[in-house]
Amino acid sequence: MHYHIIDMPLFLRSLPLSLFTFWRYLIILPLLAIFAFCFYFLSVLPVAGLFVPGIVSAGLMIVGLRCALAARGHRNPLDHGTLLTVSAVFCVIFIGTDIFLYGANWFVGWAMTQAGVELHPFGLFAGLFGVSAYWSGVLLALLAPAAIVKAAFAVPMVGAAYAASPRGGDINYFSGLGKGILSLLLVMVVWLFGGHMFSIFGEVWTAFGMIAFAIWDIVRGEPLTWEVIPTRLNALGSVLFMTWASSWFFATAVLAWEDVVSRQMADVERQRNAGRPTTEDIRALRQSRM
Repeated sequence: MHYHIIDMPLFLRSLPLSLFTFWRYLIILPLLAIFAFCFYFLSVLPVAGLFVPGIVSAGLMIVGLRCALAARGHRNPLDHGTLLTVSAVFCVIFIGTDIFLYGANWFVGWAMTQAGVELHPFGLFAGLFGVSAYWSGVLLALLAPAAIVKAAFAVPMVGAAYAASPRGGDINYFSGLGKGILSLLLVMVVWLFGGHMFSIFGEVWTAFGMIAFAIWDIVRGEPLTWEVIPTRLNALGSVLFMTWASSWFFATAVLAWEDVVSRQMADVERQRNAGRPTTEDIRALRQSRM
């Protein structure tokens, strides 16, 4: 069942869907963590290994988007070969956007220097924890170029995620580029500051760290390490929050993709009907012949 509340912002419309996406994403999170760790061993391969981190990153995002698609009712079987192909393509695209990111980051750093801002690691950490509005603003400025690129490609990645099936058809890797970007950026800000320091690693890698430490602690007969971390930095709470926030991002991207698909279908129907004579045209034609 599809619900569209036109006047409601996209990031609010996606909140209910984020909850249905959350439990799907949470169930497979340990598997994704183990998969990502094992796949990273391929980084030792010459040349090809350089693309492994980008392929893994894109693949994890596409899997998360498929969780949101399934929660929305767009279910289809996953084709692992297509998943690998689209992940590799987006990896190459993001490598290309790195040229933009280097230039944008240089400009942001230069602008801050001209404004008299000195970048301090402790200050950036203070911004990450949300205890300093000033450093939070500095951190957002530094991360803005990369966040914009990720948000801009979210909708095209939804289309690729949906097509990553045996009968997915052709994939347009730029369809819907930039759609829903403001809502997606807002969700990313919530994810960043809500996860505190653990957002540096992301929920997948933090989850893997928790699994590894838990196994090691059990072997040694010690209490779980991440259970004794201060509440503010509690790993489990941060992982759960970031998992939901990521689900919110995926859900927002899926709704933006649906809007794009709806407009495309409306345009096709409009063009199709443009070549058909209307009832009024047929009546006028008959009257002219009488």
